[in-house]
Amino acid sequence: MALMSMTGFGRARTELSERLGVSVVVRSVNHRYLDIQVRTNLREETPEIEAVVRSEITGKLNRGRVTAQVNLERNRSAEVDVTVNASAVREVLGQLDEIELPDEMGANVRLGEVLSIPGLISVASPETILGETEVAELRSVVAEAVEAALSMRRNEAVRLVEQIELELAEVVDFVNWFEPQMSDFRSVLFDRTKKRVEELTGSAADSDRILQEAAVLADRSDVAEEVVRLRAHLENFTERLRSGGVVGRSLDFLCQEIHRELNTLGSKCRELGVADRLVDAKSAAERVREQVQNLE
Repeated sequence: MALMSMTGFGRARTELSERLGVSVVVRSVNHRYLDIQVRTNLREETPEIEAVVRSEITGKLNRGRVTAQVNLERNRSAEVDVTVNASAVREVLGQLDEIELPDEMGANVRLGEVLSIPGLISVASPETILGETEVAELRSVVAEAVEAALSMRRNEAVRLVEQIELELAEVVDFVNWFEPQMSDFRSVLFDRTKKRVEELTGSAADSDRILQEAAVLADRSDVAEEVVRLRAHLENFTERLRSGGVVGRSLDFLCQEIHRELNTLGSKCRELGVADRLVDAKSAAERVREQVQNLE
């Protein structure tokens, strides 16, 4: 199963029937879960439209905030309801007759001006109820828009994976550089700790005791377990990335674990000359996480 980004865009248009055309735009961005928002250009509620859109999106997307804009276009402009409040018009005209207006002003009062008074005339479109054929056509055009968004999400994922692999390779390079030197680092830790113990206790202290304490402290600073876990996380990450599917959240969790091990390693090896390379590795790991959060 191919990897997908959560960023996508798709558009499609068709004629639902002789009376209605429709255009559908589907956009998706990052989100922890699947959040679908359906919008139309109609004033009335359209549960059948929302049901069709949600069913098509839910069956094909797993994560992301998805906005579907459905615009219905009426092909017959005559399909409107015009209502004139005749009694109110007569009342307005009657009141105008009772007012003593100059002859030239009264002659210029026209019916169109009277009808422009709010509430005297209303124009409304009939309620939009889709028939079975129109619903079927709507499902088809929504599926087309969703597929276009999916295609963009797949293409975006390809670019993301390329960037992720480049950044991950930098972390792997750090581990490959660090691991062969672990025995040397352990010796440095031991010698440094032994020297500090001697400085604190003085020459009167038992040399065997100094060696024992130095060994214990050096062992506590050993990073062998961190390196083993770090390499295991990196291998698991690579395997999941190559297997594809909906792996964004699991990869995000692995990124947190990788960063945790790097932080622990850095706190234990502060004085061993690894700081610069460790900073670069941690920066690369953070960039990996930023990219992973775009994956479904």
